[in-house]
Amino acid sequence: MHLIRGFGLFAIILTGVSACFNPPEFAVEPQIEYESIQYKEYGNGFDAEYDSLILTLSFKDGDGDLGLDASEDGEPYNNKFYYLLNGKYLNYQTKRTNPDYDTLPDFVKPYNCINWEVYSENNVVKDTLYFELNPDYNNITVEFLVKNPDGTFTEFDWKEAFNYPNCGISFDGRFPILYKDKPGAPLEGTIRYGMGSIGFKILFSTKTLKLRIEIKDRALNRSNIIETPEFTLQ
Repeated sequence: MHLIRGFGLFAIILTGVSACFNPPEFAVEPQIEYESIQYKEYGNGFDAEYDSLILTLSFKDGDGDLGLDASEDGEPYNNKFYYLLNGKYLNYQTKRTNPDYDTLPDFVKPYNCINWEVYSENNVVKDTLYFELNPDYNNITVEFLVKNPDGTFTEFDWKEAFNYPNCGISFDGRFPILYKDKPGAPLEGTIRYGMGSIGFKILFSTKTLKLRIEIKDRALNRSNIIETPEFTLQ
């Protein structure tokens, strides 16, 4: 979380889950539907320090294997993939000096929050290591789409918008395990997913937005992709 402190800080919540354990026939791939979205200004949201967007979805899943604990960081749910070269982590010096690696992405000066991690000891920078983010670390993906004057929409890329150390990684996240009572049973209910940022009003003001959402189950089956209706923060 320290990478996005102060601008674009986000959190996720699961405030309501209802489940029906009658034996309906659902696909093993999760299915989601849009329910609602709410905007709460500073001091009036799920996190009083940030403006909040609260998204409500309904879901169905045939085997109920939905949710990840925050502590789960082993494959396939690890956050990052690091690369080894002769038993050592691939660093930026190698990228600069070895032509085999000159196609790796460069820094966004002075550092890059997407592919280059600064390794420090006692607040002294020791090295800069290459990594790639694991798309399966999170189980909910949220894309922000901004309306253009011609009526089309363009994704606002939080990963690219800010330089180190004010990096906005994304508003993707994790919702917790939902099936603890009856694992393997069909499951349906609602999820409320909150996103907080001091940057919503600054970035989007009177712009027209919509969100694109997808979830994944523990077997990495992907749901259908849905979009919210258009909305503004006014």
